[in-house]
Amino acid sequence: MSSTITFYDIPGSLPGGPYALNFKGLQYTTVWVEYPDIKLLYEKLGISAVLTKADGSPYYTLPLIRDASTGAIISDSLLIAEYLDKTYPNTPQLFPLGPDSYTLHAAFSDAFMAKLGNLWQFTVPAMHRALNPASQTYFDTTKSVMFGTPTLDAADPKGAKRAEEWNKVKADFEGLAKWYREARMSWADMEVGGFVLWTRAVLGAESSEWKAMSAWNGGRWAQLLKDLEPYEVVKV
Repeated sequence: MSSTITFYDIPGSLPGGPYALNFKGLQYTTVWVEYPDIKLLYEKLGISAVLTKADGSPYYTLPLIRDASTGAIISDSLLIAEYLDKTYPNTPQLFPLGPDSYTLHAAFSDAFMAKLGNLWQFTVPAMHRALNPASQTYFDTTKSVMFGTPTLDAADPKGAKRAEEWNKVKADFEGLAKWYREARMSWADMEVGGFVLWTRAVLGAESSEWKAMSAWNGGRWAQLLKDLEPYEVVKV
């Protein structure tokens, strides 16, 4: 079956990006877009940004999909997942309870993202180091603002502070474990798994932080990645 879906993403970004497409068994091709070129992509496709920055200006972000069979162009991971279930109902469903659960999943996403505040100081500087040179300067300039530091390297915890701050991340995931429950595979699992996979990818599988995280909550987060492994490969 020929591919009608183009998946646009950033090389070196969240590695779990195509979980949803792979889970549904849909054919797609991947186009890599460097950070400075994301706005240009939106302009080329003739679409507006879905999200806005704190100052009200457009926030151009990826992933984004373009479905040639319908003409649809969708950005924002949750909206992409909703679109795929609606458009391809005869494939495994990302929202097993149907459209009525979209609002619930959106609320889950907001609550989950609120738990990640302490993680950013570790993963964002590490991601900067993993990006291609074409994106590194742009990423450093735009993302260091969120930490109030001149560079992302300056935001990366070091020495005794690093262990102290990582314990805060542990407490956040312990809190998450109290209300996040896996049942049937769903979008929520892919969202959580995507960020856990990203953490392992940018910090390194041999890092002390990942080794600690993989053991938290009885190995729950490492097991989630194993459960998602069949849907991890990026098709190019």
